[in-house]
Amino acid sequence: MTETEARHRRGGGQDDPHVPTGVSRRTLLRGAVVGGGALAAGGLILPTTAYAVPAIYNPFAAYAITGQWDPPNHNGVDFGMAVGTSLPACAAGTIENIPYNGTGGHTVTIHHSDGYRSQYMHLSRFLLANGASVGPGTVVGLSGGAAGADGAGNSTGPHLHWHVINPSGVRVNPLSFGSTPPPVQGEGLTLQKIAGAGGYAGPLDGVPGSRTWLGVQQAVRGYGYTGPLDGAPGGNTYSALQRLAQKGGYGGPVDGVMGANSWKGVQTVLSRFGYGGPIDGAPGANTWAAFQRLAKLGGYTGPADGVLGTMSWKGMQKVLTGFGYTGPLDGAPGGGTYSALQRMARYGGYTGPVDGVPGTNTWTALARLV
Repeated sequence: MTETEARHRRGGGQDDPHVPTGVSRRTLLRGAVVGGGALAAGGLILPTTAYAVPAIYNPFAAYAITGQWDPPNHNGVDFGMAVGTSLPACAAGTIENIPYNGTGGHTVTIHHSDGYRSQYMHLSRFLLANGASVGPGTVVGLSGGAAGADGAGNSTGPHLHWHVINPSGVRVNPLSFGSTPPPVQGEGLTLQKIAGAGGYAGPLDGVPGSRTWLGVQQAVRGYGYTGPLDGAPGGNTYSALQRLAQKGGYGGPVDGVMGANSWKGVQTVLSRFGYGGPIDGAPGANTWAAFQRLAKLGGYTGPADGVLGTMSWKGMQKVLTGFGYTGPLDGAPGGGTYSALQRMARYGGYTGPVDGVPGTNTWTALARLV
């Protein structure tokens, strides 16, 4: 933390990235996580393909905090670390390097999606070029901050200053984000497939955003079924199935009586599980085969042969029951969301703890289900 950084952090000044003439802020903050088109403006290479809302995490949780979040005096957090420490990106985005950025010294700005941006200050070295696309965890620079060192700005000792800025230009406490890294490409694709059970209908691009997580949270919350997992569907099972159908556009009553419109909604959801037939409300073998693929999330291990039996219905009943998630449907995953995913992963062979910290074994088991 530096004596004069407070003025620099309260707004304005050189730490606010510039927007080149003729380029809107929306255009500036669009880009693909890896690759995508690029737009040259004002010497900065700008991405042109939009991402979803960023999944930001705290990659510095292991370091001591030497400067607390204390707005308006200190709108960021300082982490004590030796000069030359690698600095991982807190989320996917596009790099803008700002050398000699006033009191902040050498600064890396990571432009995330939908207007979010993160800034790391007092670097000793930039590692990536302007316009480079990064994923979460990609090392973007080396820490600095030694008093009087090149690029240290007004720092009085080795540390990293980190803050996040929302689309309105307001600083956000970076400690509000969890320390679990966002899923990588393969894990993200698994999540998007699971999210189909919660009404997610976006692209399967392996880059989960808030819409993916909303679908995941709905999938692990379930659809209100509280009956036995007996494989014998009755009114309660069908009522829960109608709630699932609402994710596919069903707008009728939840009365446990499945009609054509209820099945149309179910077929729409099942299109994320391999159903390619017409949305006609007349379920046949293709509908049932997709139904069985969805039931795998609930532990069904039989073939997707379009012939429903007790085990198919047991799996579906578990999906409709949920996996213990009781938190908000806010698209912001936390420990509760991840714990519920670990419970789901048990049906894919996961035997580890339900601690809300998914690792390789959790993701491998979830991938078996989809």
